[in-house]
Amino acid sequence: MSGTTTEKGALAGVRVLDFSAYIAGPYATRLMADLGAEIIKLEAPGGDYMRTGVPRRKGKSTNFAHVNAGKKSISLDLGKPEAIDLVYRLLDKCDVVLENNRPGVMKKYGLDYDSMRARKPGIIYCSVSGFGQSGPASELSAYAPIIHAAAGWELSKMSFEPMLKKPQRGNDATADFMSATHAMAAITAALFRRERTGEGERIDISMLDVMHNVLSYEYHESQFPSKYGRPVIIPLKAKEGFFIVMPMTNKNYADLLSALGKPEWKEKYPLNTKEHFIAWEGLMTAIEEWAQDYTAAEVERIISAGGCPVTRFLTMEESMNLPQVAARGSQVTPDDGAGTFKMPNTPLRTHYGDSRARPLISEYGQHNQEIFGELIGLSDAEIQRLRDAKVIQGK
Repeated sequence: MSGTTTEKGALAGVRVLDFSAYIAGPYATRLMADLGAEIIKLEAPGGDYMRTGVPRRKGKSTNFAHVNAGKKSISLDLGKPEAIDLVYRLLDKCDVVLENNRPGVMKKYGLDYDSMRARKPGIIYCSVSGFGQSGPASELSAYAPIIHAAAGWELSKMSFEPMLKKPQRGNDATADFMSATHAMAAITAALFRRERTGEGERIDISMLDVMHNVLSYEYHESQFPSKYGRPVIIPLKAKEGFFIVMPMTNKNYADLLSALGKPEWKEKYPLNTKEHFIAWEGLMTAIEEWAQDYTAAEVERIISAGGCPVTRFLTMEESMNLPQVAARGSQVTPDDGAGTFKMPNTPLRTHYGDSRARPLISEYGQHNQEIFGELIGLSDAEIQRLRDAKVIQGK
């Protein structure tokens, strides 16, 4: 948060029924919770897979907490007809439905958009999936690394490192988090539209579509190959540690040469000319040679003082503990029942509305009594009967 906030966030009063699990769907609704929306997370028997994810201590996953902070948890076995009836009674109380199953799964339960719209025409229904809700690949299962490979991202990385014999290993979740932010943007736009028109919306977020938009240069360069390509950002080694420097404009370059005390490099390595790409490689080699007398931290201090963009490579722990993080309140310390831990605050900073990561980290099914009793009006006896029948799961 920054500035003077009001008591409520921009999405206060909005209620979301969230069927999603893992990352892409849950992070979209986590962002909505940051802005004050009430998120009812409906978990299948056993709970969201991410509850068992690592890192974990005392049985609690902090990664689960990261993408689910601020939500209320209920649990139903959707294989039982009475559970579907409860979902529709909840639908009457909700503004938004979000799910990230494979296309066809929600229809199997009678919970697809057309079925829900027949009950509540103004509902905003968002689906996040690997390849979207239509097309020959729509029903394929996908996680972020699958989409990264299918989107051309992984092989494009190899073009920067010709010595690589195969794509690099890793567990990058970029497609998940980017798709979540696109889903959240589309939902908030649909809420705004409904305020004007009274009409609901069907939202279809394809992770493949999202990654093609992220890979803007690669997408267009594949159609119109450049004779020289583009300058590659090269990690450079200092006496101790690594750094990158980016003199992308004439001013950046002038600032860099001034900071290094190397005005003669302007003629030796002429950037922004037809010799740019050859000069760029030579400049990077020269900077790395100069840096052998300094640590990466010293390099960063010298170059940044002149104004050219530069940073040393930080560990995650070093980045988490930057003075900038503390100054902006970019970190919070919720308690998930296993103790406190550090977690990023919301990146959605609003000046007047309350925007922050909410401290609630729900137990599996923690809010069954509140949602089924207080919100839709089931008696205690009826809730207990549904528990005994294993329609309602968890607490």
